[in-house]
Amino acid sequence: MTSAIGWYGPLIDLSNAALHVGDFVQLLVLVHRSTPVQYKLSNGGEVIRTHIQVGDNTRPFFSVSLWQKQMASLAVAGDILLLQNVKITKFGGTIEARTVQCSMLQCLIHPHESLFSKGVDDLIANCRVGITTKEKLRKVIGWVQQAGSTLCNIDLHSYQKKRHFSRNWKVVEERKSRDCVSLSEVSCLTNSCKAVFHASVGEIFLPFIQIALGDFEEEKMFLSRRLYRTGDDSLAEDLICTGCQLCGSPLNLEYRSMFEQNTIPLYCSKSSDRLHAVSLIYRPFMLYVWDESKYLPLLVRNKAAEVLFGNIKAERVYLCYRGQSHDWNPNPKDVQGSDSSYAHKNLKWKENHHCDKKMNFYSIWLIFLKLLLQQGKNTPLKFEVTVNASLDRANGRFEMVSMSMPCFRAK
Repeated sequence: MTSAIGWYGPLIDLSNAALHVGDFVQLLVLVHRSTPVQYKLSNGGEVIRTHIQVGDNTRPFFSVSLWQKQMASLAVAGDILLLQNVKITKFGGTIEARTVQCSMLQCLIHPHESLFSKGVDDLIANCRVGITTKEKLRKVIGWVQQAGSTLCNIDLHSYQKKRHFSRNWKVVEERKSRDCVSLSEVSCLTNSCKAVFHASVGEIFLPFIQIALGDFEEEKMFLSRRLYRTGDDSLAEDLICTGCQLCGSPLNLEYRSMFEQNTIPLYCSKSSDRLHAVSLIYRPFMLYVWDESKYLPLLVRNKAAEVLFGNIKAERVYLCYRGQSHDWNPNPKDVQGSDSSYAHKNLKWKENHHCDKKMNFYSIWLIFLKLLLQQGKNTPLKFEVTVNASLDRANGRFEMVSMSMPCFRAK
């Protein structure tokens, strides 16, 4: 089937993607993995982005972001696809492709088992594409068949070997947790419990439900995009707010996310005297993690976020951020709508603390974010989560408790 709107660029090898940054191209690739990120708005709308990892005969691994739900449903691991009119983009040192309104997707080989049960000529004969595309398809099929079925299969034995790493810091465990081999096992848990597993970080998702976003502004919810966007210096303002340091509940009414209640919580569930410990905290967000079997969204609140960001507290980040921008006044959105005592306490805190001039915690925090979100390059981390069987995934069924980072011993 040929696109009615035609091609806006050449069919390229993935190895040449860096030469086409900002251009429209066509890609013929094998899908390794498909990871959707989805969030339903309160008014019934929906924001979705699917991250797929693909490869061809010139480059085994490459990232593509699909922004159309119907297109994402066609991206099945193991299939060979023709992606038409996708745009090559660059975030920091990472080159990837993303779909736009005029993008198209055509599945050329499905199911992937046919790649190993049929010959190249038989597979190509059933594809209604042009000569150039058939030549590229022949090369990709040859690459897949030569590499073998390991490109499409899950190797849990090799993944289990990754579990035997030493840690460079430890978190005290309050009680025994259930060790899980893969995210597939975690996602199948039906009882509330604690689970421990290894996974890599794929995305930090911060959904705002009370602001109107355009098509491209939807990317503001995905921190991996914003880290490398020129002129976007509001990460600290969006991820940090006034709240309780103990329970992680935001205490301001404006600029709320899906995990924040409609009213300020009257009592703190984590405090013995039920009083909130008011400070600047990390706003609740979703951390998307993945392994060779599945992806999983983890709800992350303030205490867990501190561990994730190298034990850097939110107030240190925010104070250095404000000092760097020479703005020592409190952010209106942090105190607007809050109880006056909260605002007063927040102002007194700012008067009695100073940003460490020798150590810019804001810059260090940004480095941690970039290291965490190096998709495809980061080492699996060890996570401990609480599983709340009464909730669904989008509302915190899996909540991060702690994280430890593996390290390699020198020989």
